[in-house]
Amino acid sequence: MVTKLNIPCVWGGHLAGILLKNHAAASVKTPTTKIIGIHGWLDNLNSLLPLAERLIDRHPNYEIYLYDRAGHGFSSHLPKGSDYSHAYSLRDLRTVVQGLGWNKEKFSLIGHSYGGHISFTYAAAYPEEISCLVTLDSIIRGEFSSEPLWENVATRIDKNIEYHSKSPKSYQKELTYEKAIELVRSSRRGIDDESAKLLAERSIDRDKHNKLYFTRDESLKNLHLLPFTQHSAEDAIKAIQASVLCIGMLNPQWSVSNSSVELLKKHIPNFEMILIDGSHYFHMAKVDEVSKHIDQYFNKYLK
Repeated sequence: MVTKLNIPCVWGGHLAGILLKNHAAASVKTPTTKIIGIHGWLDNLNSLLPLAERLIDRHPNYEIYLYDRAGHGFSSHLPKGSDYSHAYSLRDLRTVVQGLGWNKEKFSLIGHSYGGHISFTYAAAYPEEISCLVTLDSIIRGEFSSEPLWENVATRIDKNIEYHSKSPKSYQKELTYEKAIELVRSSRRGIDDESAKLLAERSIDRDKHNKLYFTRDESLKNLHLLPFTQHSAEDAIKAIQASVLCIGMLNPQWSVSNSSVELLKKHIPNFEMILIDGSHYFHMAKVDEVSKHIDQYFNKYLK
């Protein structure tokens, strides 16, 4: 049972989302387990849809909310010149929680890639609210740069101003559904055909002339004005009270912060890390395996 549920934001736009429930939920007497899923950079909520559907099928008492982050999928773009920063993403997630009315009870988070980073920081900012945190190919870490911090900030600001001072790009070639799928697939290493099709469904729309276009905000590709530091990552880990499960790759596409892993082991009593074979989108290709790991973890630690 899927209900479209868009949530208005303080910056004037909305976040497009869906609430998933099991048809048998009304007859279940066990308490409801509430979960919010957060997708990664340049993806959309369909990234987590197969996993959410599998969890809902197995657990009639689950409610799962998925949403397109700002500038992604069918959600609004931030106003021109805005920074798609970690802070903005965190505020949007808080808006989602309040919009659902879940800020007065415990719930869990499942985040893929950058969505996992957002989940980590939310669990640190609002530690009393989160029961379990599950991240998929994501362990919180600081951004690396060879430049000193404030030189890096200055470079990012200047490039950001330059980007927003230019006229928007116009694409002359007509986009087709097949071409959109191919572009989604070619830009995501290791993704399978079915997963690429699913992501493409919420990556494109039709304009007033009935022509297809990619819905994402191109300014998402700008670096955040203020880098997220390793110190911030370590502070976040120390503030988290939730149980944390990190499901990662045997052969990761990006390096994993060993210092963050060691800190998670030290400060999170119920921390577990599981490595499986697959690409960055293993959660879409190996739904059964990933969902079983989540089930086992929730059975042990979900409060």
